[in-house]
Amino acid sequence: MPHLRTQIAANRVAALAAIPEFSGAGKVARGRASSIPQETLPALTVTWGEAGESSDRRAFAGATGEDGYDRRLSLSVLVHLRDEDAEDEFDRICELVEPVMEADVTLGGLAVELMLQSTRLYIDPRTGLPLGAGSLNYQIFYKTLATDPGMPAI
Repeated sequence: MPHLRTQIAANRVAALAAIPEFSGAGKVARGRASSIPQETLPALTVTWGEAGESSDRRAFAGATGEDGYDRRLSLSVLVHLRDEDAEDEFDRICELVEPVMEADVTLGGLAVELMLQSTRLYIDPRTGLPLGAGSLNYQIFYKTLATDPGMPAI
């Protein structure tokens, strides 16, 4: 079974791809291997790698007393913009994304909780001009067994 982190990311990609504006091919992806064609914008990228993950060992996390981990995953939804009015466009997309992300904070039982930590519209600090991207950063709390990170713990 894939790592629970992979299952969580796939869950969020599927939820975001259900937003009508982001339902087309290439509009939502987990990570990207190449740039996004302009005609596909706006688009969303789900990634956890930038901020990493932290964990604490937890005893008696499994049904037979095995150890596990309480994990905290920082999951980012990167928003790739097309509109020239980046602030308004970013806020418009946030209005679509935030309710979907918050609709089930347990992600169908994969997580204990999901919380919005921060949002950011990226600006060139030298010019003050928007860089055409922003992010919604979520903290996801979940539990796994130490010997099987693909299995949720109790």
